Amino acid sequence: MNATFRPAQIDAALDVPPDPRQRMSATQEERLRELSERTGEPFYEDLTVLQAEQRIELLEAVVY
Repeated sequence: MNATFRPAQIDAALDVPPDPRQRMSATQEERLRELSERTGEPFYEDLTVLQAEQRIELLEAVVY
């Protein structure tokens, strides 16, 4: 089997994770607001993508 590498067919942007220093996404913000309300925990709107991901995991552990 001889695989031919065709770089024109690869979209590198699809394989790159978001920059963890980037501001959290709208989806993350919405989920955090919901979880904060359910748990009575404060909502922090200035989190990065990575911080928001970690906070979501923490709050989901409390809820579930």
